[in-house]
Amino acid sequence: MKLSTSALVLAAASQAATVPFDHAQRLLRPRQDAGNGIIDIPSPVNHTGQPDKCTGYKVDELQPLDTGFDGTLLLLGECNAYGPDYERLKIQVRYETHDRLRVRITDAEGKAHVVPDDVAQWPSIDDHTITADESNLAIDIVREPFGFKVHRKADGEVLFNTEGHPLIFEEQYVRVRSALAEGSNIQGLAQHSDNFTLPIHEDGYTRTLWTRDAYGIPGRTNLYGSHPFYVNQKVGEHASASGTFLLSSQGMDVKFPNNGSEIEYNTLGGIVDLFFFNGPTPADVARQGSQVWGVSEPVPYWSLGFHSCRYGYLDIAHVAEVVANYTAAGIPLEVQWMDIDYMKDRWIQTLDPDRFALEKVRYVIDQLHASNQHMIVMVDPSTFSGTPNVSADSYETLQTGKEQGIFMAYPDGSLYEGVVWPGPTAFPDWTHERAQAWWDAEFARFFNPETGVDVSGIWLDMNEPANFLPYLEANIYRVSVEREMPPRRPLPRLIPRSIPGFAAFTAGQNISAPFGSSNSSDETAAANATRRSLHKRQTQSPPPSVVDDYLSPELDSQWLYPPYRIQDRRAPPSKAGDQEGLKNISDFSARTDIVQANGARTYDEHNLYGSRHAIVTHNALVKRRPGKRAFTIARSSFSGTPSSIWMGDNLSTWEQYIQTIRQMFQFAAVAGVGVVGADSCGFGGNTTETLCARWAWLGAFNTFYRNHNELSSISQEFYLWNLTTIAARAAGHVRLQLLDYTYSFLQQHAEDGTPAIWPLSWVHPQDRHTIGLEAQFYYGPHLLVSPVVDENSTSVAIYLPATRYYDFFTLASVEGNGTTVTLSDVGYDTMPLHIKGGAVLPLRYGKAMTTAENRQLPFRLVVAPDASGGAHGYLRLDDGESTDMGDNVSDINLDFDGCTLRITGTFGYGECNTLDSIVFAGQEARKRVFVDGKACHDVVYDKHAKTITVHLARKLDCEMTVKLK
Repeated sequence: MKLSTSALVLAAASQAATVPFDHAQRLLRPRQDAGNGIIDIPSPVNHTGQPDKCTGYKVDELQPLDTGFDGTLLLLGECNAYGPDYERLKIQVRYETHDRLRVRITDAEGKAHVVPDDVAQWPSIDDHTITADESNLAIDIVREPFGFKVHRKADGEVLFNTEGHPLIFEEQYVRVRSALAEGSNIQGLAQHSDNFTLPIHEDGYTRTLWTRDAYGIPGRTNLYGSHPFYVNQKVGEHASASGTFLLSSQGMDVKFPNNGSEIEYNTLGGIVDLFFFNGPTPADVARQGSQVWGVSEPVPYWSLGFHSCRYGYLDIAHVAEVVANYTAAGIPLEVQWMDIDYMKDRWIQTLDPDRFALEKVRYVIDQLHASNQHMIVMVDPSTFSGTPNVSADSYETLQTGKEQGIFMAYPDGSLYEGVVWPGPTAFPDWTHERAQAWWDAEFARFFNPETGVDVSGIWLDMNEPANFLPYLEANIYRVSVEREMPPRRPLPRLIPRSIPGFAAFTAGQNISAPFGSSNSSDETAAANATRRSLHKRQTQSPPPSVVDDYLSPELDSQWLYPPYRIQDRRAPPSKAGDQEGLKNISDFSARTDIVQANGARTYDEHNLYGSRHAIVTHNALVKRRPGKRAFTIARSSFSGTPSSIWMGDNLSTWEQYIQTIRQMFQFAAVAGVGVVGADSCGFGGNTTETLCARWAWLGAFNTFYRNHNELSSISQEFYLWNLTTIAARAAGHVRLQLLDYTYSFLQQHAEDGTPAIWPLSWVHPQDRHTIGLEAQFYYGPHLLVSPVVDENSTSVAIYLPATRYYDFFTLASVEGNGTTVTLSDVGYDTMPLHIKGGAVLPLRYGKAMTTAENRQLPFRLVVAPDASGGAHGYLRLDDGESTDMGDNVSDINLDFDGCTLRITGTFGYGECNTLDSIVFAGQEARKRVFVDGKACHDVVYDKHAKTITVHLARKLDCEMTVKLK
């Protein structure tokens, strides 16, 4: 969520109460007084090294193995680019699968940081191996100076070549540089907002991986996630693809020197653990990568519906009214969300007792469940830790965590504190052996289905981790006061009108009064006066003695200010760091010198924090809802995260509307996260009616579909304007119509990592024009999506590769010939959608308002043959929520050879499987139809649309053939 941007000026504090001595001592810690308010922080470390003068290592020993080789490397000469060199290294090379080769280089003594396997089950170096002869890849070693070259046996293509580029291996700096072959197109290295095919030929182009809160999704910067994996795609006549994954959680700069002819990893330490993937197609590379970090677990069917949220709900009645308004507008709504508004002063695992009282929150959730709808709420990791004016002694979440030692702490055991939404906060250390049990207990208490907030899923925010301290030495209480953390709560109100579907909420009711009690406006006014007085006491400034910034004796700490400075960009700039906004790595995040419970510093595992938060939350949800799939959506991530992803705090601009697509490519194509999406209509700033209407359509083709915006922006629910109502109603119904197609390709993604969203160049690699096309995409393997991209426009120029397509709405055939065509009269009730020839699409036939209703609708199969007459499709049927379905599953293959559609597979799921009809597109003449050898007479031929519709009204519970003659 948005960082508060009030100026850092010292708040008046003369009237504040005195702070107990021991509390002040805990706050200030050893320091040099610097006077009141802000201090200038000099950069304490010289960040200028000379790595290009280093001579690297030589091979000392090399021991051949059937599955690769082991060896040692010796330093040729002192480098000391950014610290002392490791003199002796260990190298291991393994042919792990036919299409994967691994090169692992560590210091000989094993001191350098290694990514632990609590984040993902990384393959052990000897887990899966084959012989060199069995591998599709080969490696050549240069002994002095040490270098290596990985190439594909089939065509000799070089995937990675470090020859002539000396390795640098130091405690806090590791550099590996490789040549890039001509024609390389680098894709991935998430998360960023740059072009999907990275602009590596730009002078000085750098991709920095260091997770951070990044309001506004700025360009050319590091964002919320770290996925050090890229696909190198070559397009044209000799199209191919390969991949490289560096298993490292370090902060890093990935540079592209010499006009993009090289790639250079510059990491803040750790080891070199490189996985090379043969491909030879981009989708092959994605699948091969998922074998290393794991595949996404299947999500619940309901989670693929439309989600609504905003930051700034006044109270629980406001939430209920949004739900009622969507229903009245005829816009399908599956999940209603609540942002941090529901919490007491932004304390996690609490409810605001006046505006979000438990009985009323439970009532709204019960009404949602009665309508087959769901509730999701936000849970940040940051936990309120107390102020001089507000005690946290009775705050159960904090106290139980402190008792068990769960939170990040200094060596003396005192809490490390930052500033987030509640004000001063502690940060859970997810590596602690009791962290999972603590989080499980918190979920069991607060989200208890019988007595608590019975949510269906969890939203994880601020887990980079975000911290509002602009620089390490800033005082937590001063910053909390200046930024009004927590923000001032709206006063309880009288409900302005009755809410259809929520009969317990009536006009004039006092939202803070229990159901059935008096609704007196006089009582409300008196209660609000009391709350104003209480809030004033709670938020008054602490005394000057505890608001000074301070210079720490640790300013020269190598773990706070590493000698190599990655290009981590923080906003807004503070007085720490330089004028370009390049910051020290602890700014706006947790201190990087904290030693975690697992013995590692946050310096080494900062990029893992969000994924660990997702893991413990996923596990807690599974325990709370045994046998049901967990649904979590998170902002920060690392390779192998179990969570779905929303792409952060975007803006309501046309540029970021289109940017949605290339960010989906990063996750749902390359990084192996199938369910991903942006905040439709934008989070920050004010949207417009036309932008929001177009975004309602584009959002419907994100695998995660949500409208959400921030406190200071105008409301943007789809029903608020005429055009957005028209667009969202139509887009919502098309999404539900396609939901089993979506669910099926996401099941394939969860099984083997097959991409969920496809760039055009991945589907048409021989077509050189597709490599730069990032305003169109394939939703699943078969559906080309081409959104309108200009404000107030009703036309769009789209590129159609040389293949056959069918208009999704009319099924009219369209021959693509590798040119751009302009579509006009594109109203707000539609978006250009084309079925790629060769597809059989399973669609729900009819209209529904929820996914539960949608599952009761019959199927219609649309057969859209390619130029040769063939088509294929896949349909997965199950209950949509169980983790272990046994044989209660149908995996159905749909194959058409030009005259016969064969429906085969397994048919274990006996519900929600009625087949209403089959539509054959691209049919030039009327034909006779035979179903399982018997003539079918309920057939309609449309000579204008050139379709044959076969009406069946039978179950998809056994094999079937439908023949055209």
